[in-house]
Amino acid sequence: MNEVRLYVDTFEGFVKDTLRMAEKLDAGDRTVEPASFGFAKAEMLFALLTPKRWELLRALRASGRSSIRALAKALGRDYRGVHADVTALIHAGLIERDDNRLIRVPWSKITAEMDVEAAA
Repeated sequence: MNEVRLYVDTFEGFVKDTLRMAEKLDAGDRTVEPASFGFAKAEMLFALLTPKRWELLRALRASGRSSIRALAKALGRDYRGVHADVTALIHAGLIERDDNRLIRVPWSKITAEMDVEAAA
């Protein structure tokens, strides 16, 4: 399963996780962990994963590789709006584009989590 974890954490939490990973690597532990992307504020995560973008991710995951135009048609949405959403999701690492310019969701599981204290 290809999994990505989206999370909200404080800067201190980010530094702690980074140091933990560095210690593991220094000790020779090369265990693969799921990919993860951190957000400084819950609002940043919510701005990325809007309901329309979540719907787009689900539709693209179900259909497999697609052009943006075909995805917009399948969603019944305007091409420019879908293009903007796809671009944002590519920059976030949630969508990939191949050599033929087709897009896909490489993740079979996306987990979003936040600590209420850190999300405040």
